[in-house]
Amino acid sequence: MVRENFDIHFIIEKFPAILSALPVTLEITAVTLVLGWLLGLLVAWGKVSGSGWLKKFLRILTDIIRGIPTVVLLYIVYFGLPKLINVSNWSKISFVVLALMIELGTTSSEMFRSAYNSIQKGQLEAAHALGYTEIQKFFHIIVPQGLAVILPNLGSAVLSIIRATALVYTLGIFDILGKARQLDTNVSHVKTFEMYFSVAIIYWALAVLIQFIFSRLEKQMRKESVQ
Repeated sequence: MVRENFDIHFIIEKFPAILSALPVTLEITAVTLVLGWLLGLLVAWGKVSGSGWLKKFLRILTDIIRGIPTVVLLYIVYFGLPKLINVSNWSKISFVVLALMIELGTTSSEMFRSAYNSIQKGQLEAAHALGYTEIQKFFHIIVPQGLAVILPNLGSAVLSIIRATALVYTLGIFDILGKARQLDTNVSHVKTFEMYFSVAIIYWALAVLIQFIFSRLEKQMRKESVQ
C-alpha cells in the first residue's frame, strides 16, 4: 500500500459538500424520534394497562426487536415490506424511518414503562380523588415526574438514532456518510481517510451538542424540583 500524507486542505475543500447533506441526517433523526417515541408510549401503555396476552406479546416483541441488529432490521423492512403491501410510492427515507421507528418504539417502551412505574401510585389516587381527568393526570403528574426519570435515557436515544442514520447510505441515500463516500469515489478512493475523518467530526459535533442540550435540561429540571 502506498503511503499517503494526511491532506487537511482536501478536508477543508470538501467539508462544505459533506455538510450540505446534514439536513438529510437531521430529517431522518427528527421524524424517527417523534414517531418512535409515540410508538414507544403506545407500547408502554399496552405493557402497563393491557390484558395479560397483550403484555406477554409486547414483551416478546420487544425482546425480538432488541436482538436484531439495526442494519438487518433495515433490510428486512426495505426488502420484505414490498412483498406484503404496495409501497411503489414510498421513498427510501420512508423505509429507513419505519425501520428505525420500530426499533426505537419497542426499545423506548421499556424506558417509558419504568418511568411510569416510578411514580408513586398514591399521587395518582390523590389526583383521582381531586377530580383530575386522565389527561390532567398525564400532563400534571405523569409527564413532569416521568420526564425527570427518563431524560438521560432520552439523550442517549437521540445519539443512538443519529449514529444509526449512518446506515442509510447502504440504500443509496446521500446523508453525510453517503455524500462522503460519493466524494471519495470521485477521487478514486485516494482520500478515504480524509472523508471518514470529516464525517467523524460532524458526528462528534452533533454528539457534543446533544449532550450539552440534555445536560442543561437535566440541570433545569433539578433546579425546578428543588424550588
